[in-house]
Amino acid sequence: MIHLLSIDSAEAVPLSGEVAARMAGLQRALRLLAPSGHGPSCDEDDFALIEEASEPVRRCFDARSERVIGAAAAGLEAVVGARAAGHDANQAAVWQVAETIREGLADLSELLKR
Repeated sequence: MIHLLSIDSAEAVPLSGEVAARMAGLQRALRLLAPSGHGPSCDEDDFALIEEASEPVRRCFDARSERVIGAAAAGLEAVVGARAAGHDANQAAVWQVAETIREGLADLSELLKR
């Protein structure tokens, strides 16, 4: 199983350092799937806004980022598994995983800008 980030469910709501780590992990995953880029223009400053966010927004961010990370990990695991078995990964599936990550990053950024 691929782990982009270790997340303990008993942890408090994330602060900017953990948020930056989560977003960096997702952006690395996106680069693995789509080396040519085409990712969202997520600025680290966008995610520093977590420090100013209300508790409900932080909890929402936490839950959403866990879902995006989970989807990215599952997609990467499938791609790596196919390649390890000597098969080419289905390009439509790779694109879909990359698109899920892009949309997730954009959604997380938007949540903090509200």
